[in-house]
Amino acid sequence: MSNYSHKLKVFLSIAASAICILIYSSCGNKNKIKTPDVSNIPVDVHFIRFDQSLMQANGRNYVEVIDSLKELYPEFFTLYTNNVLNIPLKDSSYNIYDTLYSYMISDKYMLRLYDSVQHIYSNMSDVEADVAKAFQYYKYYFPDSTLPQVFTYIAPFVYQVVLGDDVIGVELNMFLGKNFSYYSSFAANLPKYLLYRFRKENIPVSIMLMLADGSVTSLGANASLLDDMLYEGKQMYYLDLVLPKVADSVKIGFNKSQIEWCENNEADIWKFFAGEELLFSKRMQDKQQYIGEAPTTKGMPEESPGRVAIWMGWQIIRKYMHNNPNITIQQLFADTASYEILRKSNYSPGN
Repeated sequence: MSNYSHKLKVFLSIAASAICILIYSSCGNKNKIKTPDVSNIPVDVHFIRFDQSLMQANGRNYVEVIDSLKELYPEFFTLYTNNVLNIPLKDSSYNIYDTLYSYMISDKYMLRLYDSVQHIYSNMSDVEADVAKAFQYYKYYFPDSTLPQVFTYIAPFVYQVVLGDDVIGVELNMFLGKNFSYYSSFAANLPKYLLYRFRKENIPVSIMLMLADGSVTSLGANASLLDDMLYEGKQMYYLDLVLPKVADSVKIGFNKSQIEWCENNEADIWKFFAGEELLFSKRMQDKQQYIGEAPTTKGMPEESPGRVAIWMGWQIIRKYMHNNPNITIQQLFADTASYEILRKSNYSPGN
């Protein structure tokens, strides 16, 4: 039981309840991040609808359309064909025109999928606005960075987001909502617990996470569970900075009840990891059990989500950054002294 819940039960009277509300409000905001004013930071965000340009070639001169896309967007065209569709452009045995036509442009299944995408994403101005705001925050914290051009595409369920040197691609058919019928079909075979990340509101989260890919220093195979918890927690904290108005559940891919379970049981979750001496384990099995994708966390109640250790690492990093306000996000990303971060965070829920 959390300390907050205990206080609410003890002071169960009308007058005391008012006091408790004040206490809860204060405690709930103790790690709140001050949101900077980024309104004057210029960004130019316009999604290039590669999906529309390619798929509307059906019935037209598709060779000319493909040539035009290659010429206009050479980096993304190569990223899309080589990395997403796995069509090696340099292999002379592949005719890129006929391959794209048969595999994408005229394929009945891909045309139906494209129709589903257009039904939801005929206009993406709302998502563009959200990404533009996130890019402004990103430029505030990383002023020397270069922002990528955003492309949208469809594919046979390969990646949600792909990143090139100067481009980033969003696979729109991976964001059609958790109830999209194909996700539960045999062909897609997507676990239900993952589907909360397949919604429109997850697009900015996926883009911003991909943008930070490789920025956080990792200890690799030599990492302990604590190292991996804080590695993931740093990325979640980064989302706090660039997506300050996005709900925690959307950032981490939990549903509302799973987030509430974590918040209500934070002290017990911490005792589980600290008490079992798991924090310093370097066993791959332990790290996979508590960091890896799963419907629930082994050793915890069924209501627990998988990846609870990531949520816990996030709370540790939040507390650390709150207690050490002079640390920059760049310094945080580079710091691999996990035990020192834990110690300086003074993280001890329930005390």
